[in-house]
Order: sequence, then structure tokens, then C-alpha cells
Amino acid sequence: KIFLLIIFFFQLSCGYKIANNIENYKFFITEYQIDGEREINILLEDNFRRFQQNEDLQKAYKLKTDSRIIKTTTSKNAAGDDLTYKIEIFIDVEVTKIDNSKNKISFNEETNYAAAQSKFELKQYEEILTRDLVNQIILKINNYLSTIQ
Repeated sequence: KIFLLIIFFFQLSCGYKIANNIENYKFFITEYQIDGEREINILLEDNFRRFQQNEDLQKAYKLKTDSRIIKTTTSKNAAGDDLTYKIEIFIDVEVTKIDNSKNKISFNEETNYAAAQSKFELKQYEEILTRDLVNQIILKINNYLSTIQ
């Protein structure tokens, strides 16, 4: 019994918290406009929609975003076949506060990856990388919005 009590105590005191929990952010998005790449915009819209339900908060923002993806070949073999690629994702955000003051900020993430055996596998892997990079940027956007004064 003492052993179980000690394990229970350590699990409660480990300090684990959910990083992207909506309760951690104290802002409200009144409206948003999303332009750019369709696959990025779907993820952005899902995130922004979560913050339209907290109307009682003091910080309210209107957002305008523009997103783009740049995929480049970084190396080729002697035969001219692509060996490695780089994918870069850019999201520009314009934040309008209640007092109509505006802030503009740009977020970007990039990664390098190797070519796959088939075009289908490569496309699937690029979609996974894109989703992961956009989710990293979304976390940065949420953190930025929560720190605006």
C-alpha cells in the first residue's frame, strides 16, 4: 500500500500539463479571413474556430492570414534524379485589436527530407510533414495571440 501511495504521489506532482489546451489561452477571435494554400487553411480554420466560443474574454481579435508552401529540391544524384527536398511553410498574420490597432507578424517552419521510392509515398509523406509544420506554427500563433497586450 505504501508503494502505491508513493507512485500515486509522484504522478500527481510531475507537473504534466496539456500544452495546446484552449483553457491556457485567454483571447477570443471575433472573425478571421484566411487566404493562401488550401491544405494549410483547413488547419488554421479549425484552430480559429475553437477560439470563437469564448466571447466573455477581454482580448478580442480579428485575424487575416496568408499562407504559402515552397517545396524545393536540395540535391540530385549524377543521373539527375531528386535525392532530397526542403519544404517551407510561411504564414503571415495581421491581428486587429478592439481599438483597431494592427500588428503584423510572420511565422515560418521548414524541414528537409529524402526522396521516397514512389511518388505516392512521397506525396503522403509531404502531407504529413506539412500538417506537422502547420501545427507547430499554429501553436506559435496561439502563444503570440495570448501574449499581445
